[in-house]
Amino acid sequence: MSGVTASGLALAAALCVSSPAAAERPIADFARLPAIAGPELSPNGKQIIARAAQNGAQKIVIFNTDRSGESTVIDADKGDLNWYRWVNNDWLIANVGNVALDTGFYVTRIVAFRADGSKMHYVQQKEVGQHAGDVIWQANDGSTRILLASQKSVYASDPDFWPEVSLVDVATNKFDKVVWPKEGVMSWYADGSGAVRVGIGDENGGRDHRLLYRDRAQDGFRVVARTGEGKNDLPVPVLFLAEPGKAAAFSDKNGRTALYMLDLATMQTGAMLYEAPEHDLDSLIADPTETQIRGVRYTDTRRRTVWFDPKMQQVQAGLEQAFAGKQVQIVSQSADEQTFVIRESSPSAPGSYYTLSLGTGKLAMLGMENPAIGNKPLAAVKTISYTARDGMKLNAVLTLPSGGTSKNLPLIVLPHGGPRARDYEHWDFWTQFLADRGYAVLQPNYRGSTGFGAAYTAAGDGEWGLKMQDDVDDARAWAVTTGLADGKRVCIAGGSYGGYVAMRAAERNPDLYRCAISFAGVSDLPAILKFDSQFVGGLGNLDYWKSRAPDLRAVSPINNAERTGIPILVIHGKKDLRVPLAQSKDYVEKLKKAGKPVEFYIQPEGDHHFSREEDRLSFLGQMEAFLDKHNPAN
Repeated sequence: MSGVTASGLALAAALCVSSPAAAERPIADFARLPAIAGPELSPNGKQIIARAAQNGAQKIVIFNTDRSGESTVIDADKGDLNWYRWVNNDWLIANVGNVALDTGFYVTRIVAFRADGSKMHYVQQKEVGQHAGDVIWQANDGSTRILLASQKSVYASDPDFWPEVSLVDVATNKFDKVVWPKEGVMSWYADGSGAVRVGIGDENGGRDHRLLYRDRAQDGFRVVARTGEGKNDLPVPVLFLAEPGKAAAFSDKNGRTALYMLDLATMQTGAMLYEAPEHDLDSLIADPTETQIRGVRYTDTRRRTVWFDPKMQQVQAGLEQAFAGKQVQIVSQSADEQTFVIRESSPSAPGSYYTLSLGTGKLAMLGMENPAIGNKPLAAVKTISYTARDGMKLNAVLTLPSGGTSKNLPLIVLPHGGPRARDYEHWDFWTQFLADRGYAVLQPNYRGSTGFGAAYTAAGDGEWGLKMQDDVDDARAWAVTTGLADGKRVCIAGGSYGGYVAMRAAERNPDLYRCAISFAGVSDLPAILKFDSQFVGGLGNLDYWKSRAPDLRAVSPINNAERTGIPILVIHGKKDLRVPLAQSKDYVEKLKKAGKPVEFYIQPEGDHHFSREEDRLSFLGQMEAFLDKHNPAN
């Protein structure tokens, strides 16, 4: 990673240019990386850090909130940039990840840098652990102190494998160890004052868990709760409240993830603090002191924020009135709560960011995510419900091409990755590109998806390539039965687990689809089990993978290549750190030996996340050419 200062970076001007609408937009319009993403205000509200697209890659950019003067560009030139945040008005930290050359393990660490780009250093001088960059607290007094939980080894047999906690001054790189490693404990939690209060430990090779607790920093830890038989439902505090002996914790004991009061003396959940209607909660919003709950977030058909704080309720209401009909989210705010960064968006148009000055009430455009498309709505997006063949109620996100009829359309079934994830109504460059080319796109939230309650997620246990696959096929059946889609013009596509679903469909029931497309898909479950076992969790990870299906080999597409009955397009990034390239490469070799129609492209610099504009552009172009050949929209 290197830092440079770029003069005259006309960020606002570059981000706010819009292009005229076209009947069929250039591929490049959809392939663009977000011109601005993830903006966060400095504590004094005078500067913003964000990701910005430059020369086909995303850089970290720091600029003045009023967009005056020079901007600082931080080049994260290797590995993953997992997150960044302000420590005070002058210093920031970021979590970066990469595959260590000496061990082959994916490791993380923290880099610290000044906002003006004049200084930068790794907090840990060596790539030492998979969990070496866990910041569990940072001071809010203007100093540069953080609490860092960090491994010093990737090998479970080494005592340094288990993280220690240190008080670190990121400006001077001075370390003071405050908690020594404890065998099995991988996660530590601190209260708002910076006292480490809770540790979560594994036992029996990751199958069982224990919770360690102490009332004060000077006390010793004691085990206060355990789980066994592979369960992991410990009452983990997500926020230590100002009231002594009380915390807030998430629990799904009533079927959906909700927020509860937690008694630290008994580690028992008490009164429910908030439950979302029919959906799981996503996160909690704390005040700057990390002792009070300000709100919660959840996702139903869209992402929503519920504020408990009256002031924030008023701000949110005003913003929703100003951006009527749009999805509006407060993404960052200054310490004095006078300056805010706002994102407005819709499922049919890329988002835009604004700054809000509470003192003047003025909204100022910060930038558009996609200046080529602007904020004019494209294809309509909505959520539909359907019933699986065994009676389970499911839902899916449907994107329809603009104009014309909504009958007998060519269809792309596009299951999400994860699979412990979900789709909802938001801007998606992949689906919007397909809709622009004339396809309806259906994204089923099959059983095993998250956000719809514990039973919905648990219904996917043991059903990889089986009932989860049926749910995807049943979404197709809904589209055909309702007359929306032409059953003879349906293809299936997906990335990661969604790529697995596409591969599986090509050999399990090729009669339902004309073609399949896999990006970074998993083809060999026993092999991914072996690869994933290197990550923290040990036998716990192995148990997870072994529980995905009764027979992993039987539901692995690589073992059923000879049954593949439709053309398939396979694309994979060579630098994918999540799903190894071999998952696609070995699968394609099997298909070729079996004489099956397959097109295979390797993205030499590609990763798992479409982080480079060049990779997005090539992917969309290859997909379009493949669909024109095997399932043309016209």
